Amino acid sequence: MSGTHRQPEVNIGLVGHVDHGKTTLVQALSGQWTDQHSEEMKRGISIRLGYADATFRRVPGVDPPECFTVEAEVDGEETEFLRTVSFLDAPGHETLMATMLSGAAIMDGAVLVIGANEPVPQAQTEEHLMALDIIGIENIVIAQNKIDLVADAEEARENKREIESFIEGTVAEGAPIVPLSAQQEVNIDLLIAAIEEEIPTPERDPDADTRLQVARSFDINRPGTTHEDLKGGVVGGSLSQGVLEVGDDIEVRPGRQKEEDGPYEAVSTSVRSVQAGGRMVDSVRPGGLVGVGTGLDPSVTKGDALAGQVAGPPGT
Repeated sequence: MSGTHRQPEVNIGLVGHVDHGKTTLVQALSGQWTDQHSEEMKRGISIRLGYADATFRRVPGVDPPECFTVEAEVDGEETEFLRTVSFLDAPGHETLMATMLSGAAIMDGAVLVIGANEPVPQAQTEEHLMALDIIGIENIVIAQNKIDLVADAEEARENKREIESFIEGTVAEGAPIVPLSAQQEVNIDLLIAAIEEEIPTPERDPDADTRLQVARSFDINRPGTTHEDLKGGVVGGSLSQGVLEVGDDIEVRPGRQKEEDGPYEAVSTSVRSVQAGGRMVDSVRPGGLVGVGTGLDPSVTKGDALAGQVAGPPGT
């Protein structure tokens, strides 16, 4: 089905310390596992930014927060559509802060995942909160995950007090703290309720010049692909304004250096394909995460070489 589906309208980052359950939480919310690179599966941490979309729904006739769900049907009754959101699963490994920061540039809000079974803060918990502060992301929900692994209610309360003390004086001060278990899918309704309350869909301008914030770029060709079958480089990110259509000419800035220490030159190409919400589409509007197939030589895009750059119409 090309061109018509409910495009995600808001980008939410999942940030926090390695192994506190961010990727498991994405799976509970979306049914998708974001660690898709073989290297990630081996190491068990998200090396690149993982993307997954989730649709929030409401059970008719049920009071909040119990009414919130991601299921299309509950007890044989169809649920009501609220909105589709894109989750960015940011890596927690300290050497990968640059990857996380390039993703933070396209986040409209964030869920800070903190393990209830460890002292607060852990190293990357602190670093990721600092990154949110630097970029100015104020719409934050805190997921107190792994609540099923603490000994008793008092230990959970003590962990919550540690979280409150840790976020005092930061951009996350006053953010709701939701106790949950992503593994057991407990209190996911409470988390959705908090996200609906704290992370609204921002206003976008579809009539402005197109701006694609690039968070990832890569080469999708397998080793040994023949020249005739070679596909152009892919960039992934989010539209902050404007509309992007298949066939559009775009420029990626600042581009790349032809020579070491030389000036940066914009990279020009055309849009060959657009993927949003797991489907190939003809065009995308602001909101959500998109993959854009280009005519660029894949060597230009491989290994996130264009991450952190901006694409738009030539000369704008």
